Amino acid sequence: MLPFAGGGAAFYRTWADRLPASVELRAAQLPGRQDRMAEPPVTDCAELVRSLTDVLVDDARGRTFALFGHSMGALLSFEVARELRRRGAPAPVLLGLSGWSSPRGGLPHSRYSDLSDEEFLDAVRRLGGMPQDVLDEPDLLRLVLPTLRADFSVAESHRYRPEPPLDLPVSVFGGTADPFTERRGLEEWQRETTAPVTVRHYPGKHFYLADHADAVAEMFTADLRAARDLADGTRTDGDTHD
Repeated sequence: MLPFAGGGAAFYRTWADRLPASVELRAAQLPGRQDRMAEPPVTDCAELVRSLTDVLVDDARGRTFALFGHSMGALLSFEVARELRRRGAPAPVLLGLSGWSSPRGGLPHSRYSDLSDEEFLDAVRRLGGMPQDVLDEPDLLRLVLPTLRADFSVAESHRYRPEPPLDLPVSVFGGTADPFTERRGLEEWQRETTAPVTVRHYPGKHFYLADHADAVAEMFTADLRAARDLADGTRTDGDTHD
């Protein structure tokens, strides 16, 4: 599970109770937040993708796995899947992408990282997702602002590279009133894989996921079960994976 800009692994803590016992939840903790607060945050998307892939290759050795991310985490999940393919490493059986349109069209919003602190925080408030008690507390804001800015720089440093489509199913989720994810942008993910893409919409804006976590987790679990069964059936038929 990969986080949104400014988010940490703790956001997905409650998902452990939403997933079946057969699924072990692993949430990535990026530098610069929570128990990694002392580490400088990463600002370059390609660098972060390489680091995440390094960890995943080692952690998922011999295991069936899937990737899920919201917002910036969706972009990172997609690029990690492509980096795994470049390395000839095993692929996830399913890609879950929430709150982010296909990157073929470029960044889904204007550049925020170059704004003044006041303008930047105004933009963050409009997006939602940041607890109000943090926004109202200057000392807390000083702690989280560098990491939040760094995460927006990660998304803004992304450069889409045309590559052959992946060969894995994709589950796409979005809020009906999210300005970042118009319906067409979500449907454009179909161009990034030769396998089926399922797009689901829920009421809400960019952080619709906070209100619909139960429904999203249920649907993602169902898709994961189907994808895992398909992968097991493929291996049973004699195919092997490098």
